[in-house]
Amino acid sequence: MQRGESFSLAIKPFIPGDEYALLDIADESSREDSVVRGFELAEMAAKAKRVLSSTTSVQMAYPALLLVYMYAYCMLFGGVIFPQVLDVRPLDQWPDLGRFLYHVDTFCYEYWWLTLTSIIGLVLAYFSSLKRWSGPLRDRFDRMPLLWRNRRDLRAALLIVSLAGLFDSNLTLRAALDRLLKTADPWLRWHLKIMDRRLTARSDEPMRALDTGIFSVTIVDTITDAAGRDQFEAAIKSLGRESLDRVVEAVKRNARVTHFMLLGFAAALFLTLGIGSYVVTGAVNLTSGNPAATSY
Repeated sequence: MQRGESFSLAIKPFIPGDEYALLDIADESSREDSVVRGFELAEMAAKAKRVLSSTTSVQMAYPALLLVYMYAYCMLFGGVIFPQVLDVRPLDQWPDLGRFLYHVDTFCYEYWWLTLTSIIGLVLAYFSSLKRWSGPLRDRFDRMPLLWRNRRDLRAALLIVSLAGLFDSNLTLRAALDRLLKTADPWLRWHLKIMDRRLTARSDEPMRALDTGIFSVTIVDTITDAAGRDQFEAAIKSLGRESLDRVVEAVKRNARVTHFMLLGFAAALFLTLGIGSYVVTGAVNLTSGNPAATSY
């Protein structure tokens, strides 16, 4: 700050990028309380991100635990039980389901390192995709009740807050979009460029320009209704004061939906592979007349 830097630029190395963007926009605002407002928005953004992080962890915990238990079960059958059953009855005499489960469980036992590497790769790919993956396919994933949707809702709320701050500085929508493009990551930049192209084609339809899939249906309806009454900027400013609180509640609701979907998927896999392996073992032993694995 001794070199004449703004406060937001001075603390940029020590805060996340989206919080810096909010403080930077607040610095440019003409409001007297712009700095205080910037800190309030940054604090709200940090709180919303903490909620997103905690809800994502909770929604993944139980399904992940069930999948780990299922994989251990598959390794037990693939490495210990099924080899004993083979001594009693050759694989070509097993039922079709039994042969399928044998190959799956054996793969789990012999290639556990490949499975572990794949899981780590998928986790890293997910976190890398949050800011870098963009395009029509990503937009479809953002609309589904998956992990990406919660992130989209949070980023959409931050965008509304940023637009509200820029409108307070008397910037037009086009100028606000140009300003946001300077600090946007690839995912947000894709949406902003579409908005800019649509605004160039039809400058009298600002809501059509913003409807790229980044905003939820509720927010789109609210802004569309206000735009029809020539209150577009007023609607953005109003949502900017409320959107982060709204998105926190929306993230919690969406997290419950995603949690039950993942839990249902994990339970189905466990019943098919885990319980299925046990049933097949019993069936093969019964037909052979020699229960080789009754101790398991």
